[in-house]
Amino acid sequence: MPEEPWLMRVEGALEAHFKQPTGSSRPGIDWTIGLKRGAEMHRVRVRSYFAEDMRAAVKSDTTYLGRTVMQYLDDVLRTGWTPGQERDHVITIGNPPPGTEVHSAKPWWRFWG
Repeated sequence: MPEEPWLMRVEGALEAHFKQPTGSSRPGIDWTIGLKRGAEMHRVRVRSYFAEDMRAAVKSDTTYLGRTVMQYLDDVLRTGWTPGQERDHVITIGNPPPGTEVHSAKPWWRFWG
């Protein structure tokens, strides 16, 4: 019988500029991802940085960004990592492949179209 898959959800995200060892800062998001399999539950932090050429519409597409982070975690789970193992999860998110629809957030005042 195969193992149950890990269920994931975004539990929190903090967008900020994070200080680098060089002294400069870099924009990104600290994500808290909840993982659940059966009765086993974990919280994992993933820091994602924006690629230097990332388009503004992609930066505001939180669905794309969150799914990319969860896909990363799924990939490392499939390679044998378990949430009980300490690990610094740091990734850089780039633009999606050409032709991928980007869902940028609408201004709060725009209710239509």
